[in-house]
Amino acid sequence: MSTTTLTPVPPHAARPIPWQRLAWVSWRRQRTMILTTLALLGLVAIYLLVTGLRMRSAWNTVNACTPRQSRACNFEWNNFHDRYSNPGIISAVFLFAPLLIGAFAGAPLIGRELETGTFRYAWTQGVGRLRWAIALLVPGAVVVAVLTGAFGALVSWHDHPLWDADVTARLGANEFPTTGIAVVGWSLLAYAVGVLAGFLWRRTLPALATALASGFGLALAASRFRFHYLAPLKTKSLDFVPGSQTIQQWWEKAGAVVSNSDLNATLQSAGVQQVNIGGGGKTTPTTPGDGTDPVTYLLHHGYTQWTSYQPGSRYWTFQWIEFGWLTALAVVLLAATFWLIRRRDA
Repeated sequence: MSTTTLTPVPPHAARPIPWQRLAWVSWRRQRTMILTTLALLGLVAIYLLVTGLRMRSAWNTVNACTPRQSRACNFEWNNFHDRYSNPGIISAVFLFAPLLIGAFAGAPLIGRELETGTFRYAWTQGVGRLRWAIALLVPGAVVVAVLTGAFGALVSWHDHPLWDADVTARLGANEFPTTGIAVVGWSLLAYAVGVLAGFLWRRTLPALATALASGFGLALAASRFRFHYLAPLKTKSLDFVPGSQTIQQWWEKAGAVVSNSDLNATLQSAGVQQVNIGGGGKTTPTTPGDGTDPVTYLLHHGYTQWTSYQPGSRYWTFQWIEFGWLTALAVVLLAATFWLIRRRDA
């Protein structure tokens, strides 16, 4: 009698789930956030388009007016300045918008999984937790970058007449982070902080608060050291450079810095008054009733007024610098999140 030897069939290796299907799952999870953000940004876009077109029309009227020093032209300029130089509370909304978009998008992605316990299902379905995290977080970062990039481009278009009129400086603390490409960096940073905080807190609301608080604190610090990305320029010209951001003003005599008290003593001895109007040594003398000009007096007596500033021509250089370090920090935080997810027990 013959015997038949059965050869064991090698187990069939399971094929990994295609990235396209993972992307579809990611879309299903994030579509509510994406559609809600698009709706809100659509309302903001309508507002910016309407007011931007009105502003451009008013600015074109100012530019077309001749002669420039006439009463009619001065009226048009004053009307344009008074109407558009103070945007009000909407400026604060635009300033915080990138951080809000990034934080609200990033905080729930992992924090909600851990809070509800659904990570036990998501991490054990053969996808692999790292592939699952990449499919979840990378598309979210791309969407945040695209949305805030479009927002920043629209704000730049809206504010361009204010830049041309030198009503608003592009390097200003309220203008710079919401325009150009830096706005993308701020949203990505808030997104990355929200994702990592969601993993560490295992809750959505604490992660959201952490992302917003961290973003606001870092934005405040950046508003102070941003003007030192490159060495400031110095000038002793009394003419303000259009489009530039003044950093500091001070007076010197014989190459030595003169304090405000010494300036006051010098001016008072000549019967001239001076008023200190701000920090950083910035002073503005005022003319008394006898007609003596304080600035002219100081200049004629060996004093020199210096101003340090950043020229408006460095706007895009500073934009790329800020975008670079913000994006690099966001990448480090996301990489840390991936590493922690891979090491965490399901």
